[in-house]
Order: sequence, then C-alpha cells, then structure tokens
Amino acid sequence: MIKRIVCVVALFVLAGCATRQDAPNSGSAASADGSSSSADSVVAEPSAVVSAALLAAEKMSSTEPSVYFDYDKYEIQERYNDTISAFGEYLRTHPDKVLVIEGNCDERGTIEYNLALGQKRADAVRAALAVVGVDDERIETISNGEEKPRNIMKSEAGYSVNRRADILIR
Repeated sequence: MIKRIVCVVALFVLAGCATRQDAPNSGSAASADGSSSSADSVVAEPSAVVSAALLAAEKMSSTEPSVYFDYDKYEIQERYNDTISAFGEYLRTHPDKVLVIEGNCDERGTIEYNLALGQKRADAVRAALAVVGVDDERIETISNGEEKPRNIMKSEAGYSVNRRADILIR
C-alpha cells in the first residue's frame, strides 16, 4: 500500500505540480518597478507538500509497524521513538489517513487481564503519537488480548513477539 502511495505522489510531481501561476485579480498590485505589493499571501509550494509526503511515505516503508513490550508491561521503550515519529510525520503529510492501533499480549494471564493489558499497550502508543502532534480523533485503539498471536511457540522467544501494539494505516 505504501508503494502505491509513493507512485501516485510521484506522478503528481512528474505532472509539474511545482509550476506557479498568479491568479488574475488576486488582489496584488504591481508597482512601477514590477515588484508585487504586500497584499500577496504566502502559500506553500505544492512541490514542498509533495516532497514532504514522499519523504514520509519512504520513511514509512522502512519502519516496523509494531511496538514491542516487556512481559506484563505497557511502557514504550526509547528505541521506538523513531517508529512513533515516522507514523506522526506520515499522518501530518497524509491528512486523509487514520490509524488503528491493536494491542496484543502473549497467552499467559487470564483472558480479562490480557484484554486490559492489550488496551493499555494500544493506549500507550496513542499517547506517544499525541506527543508528536497526531490528533486523537485520527486514532482508534482496540485490544486483541491474546487472540492474534504472531508466534505460537510456547517459549520466551515466541511470547516476546506476541507482546506488541500493531499500528495499521487506514
């Protein structure tokens, strides 16, 4: 999906989005020396917006869309700061997108406990995204508890990949 977005944005760039044309009767008056008056408004160049979107999409293509947690914990480790930042930047440059964060647990613990812990993990990622400027309205959180394991091995290696929050773009 990210590759498709990058291709579409690249097509816009190739189509010449960077050309600037002044609108007739825009309210700006040219003086005798040819300079414009201060009535001109400053508008972001479309190419800058497209470039930012391309960079964010490229960064997303190399970002793991999951945050992993220690046993029985829901604190985000510092090593996931780049993941949080990448998703935040992607959402800033793609205002039509929203996130779904799915909190997951390993199979140890009761169903009720794991559902609550999965929700805490999803909410922790949501809070981290809010810190980098993502609007809370663009994030949905759910808990899968232990219902969607990524690995069924009954060992610490298997359990560790199941203790996660998956970040999905919609």
